Amino acid sequence: MQKGTFPLTTSSRVTYMRLTLLGVFFLCFSLLTGAEAECSFQLNPQRVVVRYGGSVEVTCNTSVSHKGMGWEASEGRVSKTNDSLITWRVSELKEWDIKPLCYINPNKGAQCLVKLPVTVYKTPDSVSISTVNHTGPMKEGQQYELQCDVHDVAPVQNLTVKWYKGQTLLHQTNFSDTENKTLVNKTVTLLIRPDRADDGAQYRCEAELDLGAEGPQPPPKINSSEPLNVEVYYKPQHSSSTETIIKDDKVMLDCSVKANPAPDYTWSSDHLNLNISSSVIKSSALSPGKYTCNATNILGSDSKVFILKSTGAEAECPLQLDPQRVVVRYGGSVEVNCSTSVLHNGMGWEASEGGVPKTFNKSLITWRVIKLTEWDINPSCYINLNNSKQCQIELPVIFYKTPDSVSISTVKHRGPMKEGQQYELQCDVHDVAPVQYLTVKWYKGQTLLHQTNFSDTENKTLVNKTVTLLIRPDRDDDGAQYWCEAELDLGAKGPQPPPKINSSEPLNVEVYYKPQHSSSTETIIKDDKVMLDCSVKANPAPDYTWSSDQLKKTITSSVKSSELSPGKYTCTATNILGSDSKVFILKSTERTTFWAIVLTGVVVAVALIIAYLIFKFKFSKNSLI
Repeated sequence: MQKGTFPLTTSSRVTYMRLTLLGVFFLCFSLLTGAEAECSFQLNPQRVVVRYGGSVEVTCNTSVSHKGMGWEASEGRVSKTNDSLITWRVSELKEWDIKPLCYINPNKGAQCLVKLPVTVYKTPDSVSISTVNHTGPMKEGQQYELQCDVHDVAPVQNLTVKWYKGQTLLHQTNFSDTENKTLVNKTVTLLIRPDRADDGAQYRCEAELDLGAEGPQPPPKINSSEPLNVEVYYKPQHSSSTETIIKDDKVMLDCSVKANPAPDYTWSSDHLNLNISSSVIKSSALSPGKYTCNATNILGSDSKVFILKSTGAEAECPLQLDPQRVVVRYGGSVEVNCSTSVLHNGMGWEASEGGVPKTFNKSLITWRVIKLTEWDINPSCYINLNNSKQCQIELPVIFYKTPDSVSISTVKHRGPMKEGQQYELQCDVHDVAPVQYLTVKWYKGQTLLHQTNFSDTENKTLVNKTVTLLIRPDRDDDGAQYWCEAELDLGAKGPQPPPKINSSEPLNVEVYYKPQHSSSTETIIKDDKVMLDCSVKANPAPDYTWSSDQLKKTITSSVKSSELSPGKYTCTATNILGSDSKVFILKSTERTTFWAIVLTGVVVAVALIIAYLIFKFKFSKNSLI
């Protein structure tokens, strides 16, 4: 035995030889099984968005050895080939629901494939706007329905229809029909309630396909309808009911007021001896006094009173009221002074409440009522002048009362609302006056949606008013609070602070809507713990079903498992309004797994070879190893 060696039996030497061969075998096995585990190829691009009738090409390439790869598709099929890069190409794509897939037959293991997501789109042939069951001018305050027709567009789930008045966006509608990929016609409606400010307004609708970042750049042209010009009929309404004018050489009483159709004018006064039909009286011969103008069209009429006063020493009625007009709460107290600086033969107040008898030795008298409850009171202060003439000044009185109650409700509906359907809300305002100062406002949360004013200037007594609002809720409105408020705007001469604004209790809206995933597919790389999360918002809460060749049992929740095999898993979420599916594509770790196996094999093989070499140098020359 040589120095530095130690004895080793023949059986031990054979064992080491076998271990060394085993290491080499394990290395080779690792390389083979790693290649088998890797079923890797890449699509470029990974998904396509293509115009109907347009061209498309996508490459599929691999870096692993195989027994053939190809493209399966109803158009542009590529037969099995031994190349490492193949191209799916269609020069004129006209199939809406095409589903091309690239497959590979690796040298070891089963065939694998990847589907190419394809979105085929087409912008609309036409977009048009019209009114439903109506022609001609609209009337202020009435409700009308506009209709937008979009012809031959796809895919509908990428379509948004927007409504505009001028440049202001009024509403937009999206579509959740993810199953339909072919051409469709869509009709969308909008309810409007025009007012006088809308006379001459232009409404239009537009159809937009939002195909995302992977769509064509620049995006497809937005298709707009021709504008719909709206003519609105509305009654005359003066900005003020009275106007005081001091007489000079030239007097002009201008009763002009906007209305559609244009109004006719009539004048009445004790100082007019002829009929006047123009909107303006211009004369230097008009006598001081009261002139009433009435403007009338087919929708109604409105009056304005001009009070013409003399100037200087010839003042016809030398009386001053303080204040010159009053705004008083129903049941409240009021007092107004009437004074003069000239000698007289008696002055007093004429009124159905609080009248003051003729007084001879005073220059100031007060009209006073402790509890005013007469709605249409018209007090006037008069004076008998020394020239045997009498004159008087009427006191404008605005009598107001805030509502007893303001309530909100739905019209002919109870329970949850359905997304996209139309509903009518109703606001009831009880016992309020005067109605011409009333504004009813609609809110969703803190957002003002609409407001309504009233032009009934004749009615000064208590009224009940009902105002409606049409809504078309979507999923974002689930849990929203609608409410209405009644506000009396009595101006600067009204009480300070202004009367309290009366609000309804909030109406809590529950909206039913179908499930709608944010994406239709999701690719997941498999690791120790795999989570396929199909959770989606819907009301009522959806039920879940799963389908896959890799699933052996029924699952009704999200899937969380480390034992799932690579493949395709389809989840469908369903409630009473509809369903929506999502496909999870589970892939193996591929190259990571490959190199882990190879590295393990290399480490084991190298360790065994080193052990072999160490023992070899320690053995004698006659050693079997």
